[in-house]
Amino acid sequence: MRKISLIFSVLVVTLTSLSSCAKSKHKIGDMYKGGYIFYINIWGKGICAAPKDYKNPVIWGCGGKLIEGADGEKRGTGKQNTQDILAGCDQPLTAAKICDDYVYDNYDDWYLPSIEELELMYFQLKAQDLGSFNDNTYWSSTQDFSYGAWCVDFSTGDRVNNRSKSDLGSSFSQGVFVRPVRSF
Repeated sequence: MRKISLIFSVLVVTLTSLSSCAKSKHKIGDMYKGGYIFYINIWGKGICAAPKDYKNPVIWGCGGKLIEGADGEKRGTGKQNTQDILAGCDQPLTAAKICDDYVYDNYDDWYLPSIEELELMYFQLKAQDLGSFNDNTYWSSTQDFSYGAWCVDFSTGDRVNNRSKSDLGSSFSQGVFVRPVRSF
């Protein structure tokens, strides 16, 4: 049922993006405002993904601690989730901190995407061979519970919730990567 809902959501976003192209000179996959566009609404506002991954796998942070407010799943909640993570987790090198500190093309308002934003990024960019993505697993800003947070496996597009917030990977598992996003 979740897959049908997600497919419907991608279809609605695609149709909305197509209709917005008439009002906007930009389209899905274009480099604009520092990143690859993966969402545009009918008013020409959207979200873009940074041109490349952060160089190494990182932890989500604060494993064992429930971060108040960092549970938004929908498109448009990633920025608030990131702010909640930064306010509730004082570890120095976390996925949210890396996104918050990221600066590219003079833009410094990047954040860690929500799970729906991350799924949309997969379907609109990676699945279309756009955006220079690897087959990595990527963190979202959506916390699952005190020890875990949601990810998307970019080799399949599947949502993953069995990753520990403290997981850096091991010889048995690949670490989790980060791709900052920003709204425009």
